[in-house]
Order: sequence, then C-alpha cells, then structure tokens
Amino acid sequence: MASSPPPPRQTTLLVGGSNGTATLCAILGDRSNPANDGHTLRVATRSSAKYLDRGAPRTWRCAEKKHLSDVVSADFLPTRSVTHVGTPHAVFPYGNDEDSSGAGGPSSNAGELTQLERAISGVGAPDDGGVADVVVLACPVSAHLSLLRRIAKALYRLDSRGLLGTAHRPPILIGTLYGAGGFDWMARIAFFKERPGGFVGWKRPLALFGLKAFPYLCKSLKAGEVSLHGRFPQLQVAVSPSNAHTRHRARVLLDRVLQNAATGKKLEFLGLSSAEELGGDGTVGEESVALQNESGGHGTIETASSARSAMMIAAQTHTQLKEAREGGAAGAVAASMPPPVLSATGNKQSPLTNSLPASPALDLLLTRSLSDHADPSSSLAFLTCTLNATNQILHPCILLALFDDASMKPAGAPDDGTIAWNPKKELTPLPRFYADGAAKPLAGQLITSIAGGEMYFVIDALERLLSPRGYDPISALHGGEPVGRRIMNWLHNSPHDLGQRSGLTTAAMQKEWRNLYGNDETAEGDEDEEQPIGNAPGLIHRESILAKFMSFGLSHNSRLNAVLSPCIVDESSKNSPDGTIRIRPNTTTRFFTDDTQHGLCIYLGLAELLGFDLERDMKQTLYVVRRLQKWMKKEFVLPAEQADGKRKIVGSARDLAETSAPQAFGIHTVRELRHFLGLDVFGEMQGVGAEGRLGKSGLVSRL
Repeated sequence: MASSPPPPRQTTLLVGGSNGTATLCAILGDRSNPANDGHTLRVATRSSAKYLDRGAPRTWRCAEKKHLSDVVSADFLPTRSVTHVGTPHAVFPYGNDEDSSGAGGPSSNAGELTQLERAISGVGAPDDGGVADVVVLACPVSAHLSLLRRIAKALYRLDSRGLLGTAHRPPILIGTLYGAGGFDWMARIAFFKERPGGFVGWKRPLALFGLKAFPYLCKSLKAGEVSLHGRFPQLQVAVSPSNAHTRHRARVLLDRVLQNAATGKKLEFLGLSSAEELGGDGTVGEESVALQNESGGHGTIETASSARSAMMIAAQTHTQLKEAREGGAAGAVAASMPPPVLSATGNKQSPLTNSLPASPALDLLLTRSLSDHADPSSSLAFLTCTLNATNQILHPCILLALFDDASMKPAGAPDDGTIAWNPKKELTPLPRFYADGAAKPLAGQLITSIAGGEMYFVIDALERLLSPRGYDPISALHGGEPVGRRIMNWLHNSPHDLGQRSGLTTAAMQKEWRNLYGNDETAEGDEDEEQPIGNAPGLIHRESILAKFMSFGLSHNSRLNAVLSPCIVDESSKNSPDGTIRIRPNTTTRFFTDDTQHGLCIYLGLAELLGFDLERDMKQTLYVVRRLQKWMKKEFVLPAEQADGKRKIVGSARDLAETSAPQAFGIHTVRELRHFLGLDVFGEMQGVGAEGRLGKSGLVSRL
C-alpha cells in the first residue's frame, strides 16, 4: 500500500511570550510527530530568557489533561494525561528599541531588518521556511494594539522592500488566538497609525483572523514546562476579507496550527457567510463541500457522501449552483451524480499555492456571495468574537464575588479586595478561582444578570442596527458554550427575547431614526407609551435557578478547577499563629486588564452609544466595573458620586483612552461606528488609488 504524501510546507510565527505560545511550542515543535513534518515554527518575543536556553531555542514539555469530553468536562468524569515535547526552529527576541542585532539566527543577509522583520520575512533566519504563512498573536487582549503596531510597522517596511512577495502569492494570515476586545478595531488603528506617507495598497495581500475563544486553558510556572488543563470545545473564527479564497487559506493554515486532524475538531467561520445555525446564509457550507479535497486530500480523489454535497459539487457554474439551490432540474441531475472533487493526483504543489483550480472551485474562489458583499471586512464576525467572549463576563464577576466577600474581610483591612485565607484549613495555597470563587452565590447571580440580561440588550439592539435583515450572526452565538445557549433559548431568554421584553431595541431604533431623519411629530402617536422601557426585575425567566446552575457548573468543571486566583500575599501576615494569611487581588493580571477595560467597558460604551440609561439598564455591569476600577486605582467609568446626569458615564471618564470602548476611538453614534467599520483593517486606501487612476485617465484629463 502506497504511503501518504507528506503534509504541505507551512511556516508559522508565534508573536508573544504567553502560556499559549509555550503550549504551541511543545505541540507544534514536536519533531517526532509526522503531522509536524514540513512545519517551520518561529517565535518572536520580548521574553528572551523564557524562550532561549543559552542562546538556542528552548525545548518545552507540555503535560496535557485529556478529558472524556471537552463539551461537558465535569470533575466526576475520568481524564488521562498526554505529554508533548517540542522546540521551535528559531526564536527572535525583540526589544523596545527595535534593534536589528541580536539572537535568532544569522544576520549577514538581513541588512537593517529588525528581529521581528526577520521573523516575518525569513531573511537571516536559521531555517528554510521563507516568508511566514501565518502570524499568530498568542498574548493577552491588552497587548493586541501594541503588538499589532509592531507587526504593522514591520510589514510596511518589508512590503516596501519587496520582501513579502507579490500579489500573485496567497495572503499572509495575521491574527489572534483570542479575538475579544475588538481585535479588528485594533488592527484598523495600528495600520492607520503606522501607515507611511504615500502608501496606497499592499504588494502582497494580507488577511486578518481572530478566534472567538482561546483554544487552550494552560499555565506555565517554569521556563520549559507548561500544563494544558483542557481545550475549548469549539473553534470558531472571524476572517477578513470575507471571501471564499481567504476562508480556504485560513482553514488550511489554522487547521494545522490548532491540530484539528488529531483532535477531530473543525473550524467554523463566523459572520454573514457562516452556517445557518450560526446566523449566516450557509455560504461556507457550500464552499467546504467543493473545496474539501483542495484543503486536505493530499493527492486523493474524494466523492460526495450525501445528496446535498453531491448537488453542490456538481454545480459546475454559477447558473447550475443557483438551480441546484432552488431544486431545479439541474439540481436533481447533480444530486444523482456524485463526481470527484478537485483531483490533485500527480500534483506535487502545496495547496497553499495559487495553482489554477478546476470548477466549481474556480467559481467559488473567484466570485463573492451576497453576504460577503454585505460585510466585506467581516466586521460582524469580529463583533461576534468581541461581544460573545466568555472571559470578560466570568472573570470580573468571580473576582468581585471572591474578593468583595464581607465574611472573608479581615478587620481593619483597606478597601482594596483584601481577604483572609488559611492554606492549612482550605488545603490550597490560594483560593481556586473557579472552584472557590465561582461557587459563591454572588458569582452566579452577577454572571446571569449581566450575561443573560444586560449584554443581551446591547447585542440585540446593535445587531438590528448593523446587520442586514434576516441575519443574526452575533445573537446566534450568545451565551458562550452551546449547552447554555440552548437552555437560554428554551427559556425564551435569547437576546431577541430580552431586547423585545425590555423595549430597549425599539428605543434604540427610534433614537437612530431621529438622529438620521429628525423627529416626525406626526408619528409620535404610533409609539406604545404604555410599554415599560428598560431593565427591570423579572425580565430574565428563571433567573435565580440559572444563577445556581451557573455557580455549580463553573465550580465543578474539571478543566477549570485547578486554576488559582490571581493574588498578592501580604508578607507581614505569613507568621500568624493559625496560618491565616491576608491576600488581595493582583490587578495587573489579565483577569483585570483584559476583561474590565477591554471587555465590560466595551459593552458599557456601546450601551451609551445606543442611548441606554446605564444606571438603569446596565446596573450590574456598571457596579462590577466601578468596584474593580477602584481596586485598580483607575477611572474607566464615572464613579457613582460623580454621575450627575450631565456628563457621559463612559465618554467623560478620566481613563477612557485605556479602554476599548467605542468612545475611546472617537465614536459616539451608530453612524460613526458604521463609518469606522468601513475602514480597511490593513490601512489600504482603495478610494485614493481609484481616484489617482481616475485623475490620470484620458477622459478626466480632457475636462
């Protein structure tokens, strides 16, 4: 039996020194794994001591805890352990001075390139991987903007020197393992800020991606060692630009980075072109059927396995595809003839090249669906990642429940979250964040009222104002994980339900009408003045029961139960007679810096933009942010005593610029938000280029 051909070549660059980088170094850098053959792995980081061992790339050992199910990882279910050992091919330590010298490989051919520029271009690298195919940010959300600015500056310089390749090469994929905090917003700012004068467009195309949820729950306490406590059950991604070619490219590259062939997981694309159950029109389903062999066949011929698949594959032209969708004669014929898909037999080219595909792939890769035209930058897909991220809900609420517990507060302790903890009695050195913190009733109550109520008001109103009619790409993925989403839908607690019962969606649409067209007094009588508007008790069905289940589920999750709380120990309390210590929350960790100003503050900013009364409609979210910001000694929203009704609670806050609220971007209306989302994520100025060509044209020159 002939052996399978080796996997295609791929070069992956990990940017950042986080726990996720360490985990991928161990898994993707494992040379003994045949799946990693031809996969060049580079790391660019400021943590040189962590990723270099005496000048050479450090070997990482990852102990992975395998669960019976990633969907339901209860602590009473059995688990097993797997160890991964791997080493990246090259490490490029960069500093704040953008020095072009340093470790990471030979520099004789690198000229004046910085370490990050070498890592991206492959010039002067100790490997033969060439230009990176995919650049992955594995870092906290709060680091997105600073790293994107570095990457943007490097890409602009490399592009100007022709070191990225030409327009005939596939796009370089740039993105993050966690797309929360408005990742595409940050890309627009970074590439705008770093754009050199006279720049119009890229010589080689670029593509942006962001995963909805961080795929790994991992922690490294020692250089060279990392623990992987579990994997997120779903892999959902936003990709820009929105077209079949970019999605196909992203699937090929990210499937390998995320080890989907080994785990059996599949990448799901978000946005208007997503599957119908994800709020889209199903475009990606048709593409995946037609391109299945292109992305993973490796020289084999595959046939359609179902009538629908056969129908789509057999649609060799746009006309046939349309007839097949509508159930016409051509569709019936196609359904009975399952042909081979894009045979690659004898073709030694990598699927990552731009070799001319056959139909129907040629049609799908070259044309665009109506949904892709409606949102060419996938802004709604990235909004899905931003507004449905679970960490920004869970972490702040659990922090407050744990560190604001009056029963654990020592006498005379300052109002900075200080609590008492006895390691001998509790049998853990510090409180377990989920097992102890989420077990407190207040945690479940806050999470339910915010995630199942206040956030839903914002999601429904914003989606109505930004998304085409009939699509719900944001609200379709509410509630984080699928089990909770089904329960909320069954109880009629979806964003649409909450938006309607609160009257806030209608109020936001009426406000936008007045902003755009003025106030037509003749229509005043049509408004239902008797319907109460705003957040009120009882809007969430079965709220108290949901809160109890929330606390129980989080505190008994086997993926989460080993995570300790981010604490600082009061050294003066270590010598107490009974072993009790005083601890306070570490406000410099991502539990604070990511999830407060780049999570909850986005919701508060959007609610203010939509015209909500924050004190009434976002009461619990506002309470959580005000308490946490006090511990952080920041002002992301106006404190309660300063909220006089005259100043904006979000827009007037002292430290607004440190958040990702839209007001920090200079956005105060829905119309301004639409204009901002219309900007190119990579700083291209298509309008300027088109006007330049127009000005030089023969017709205009005659005028």
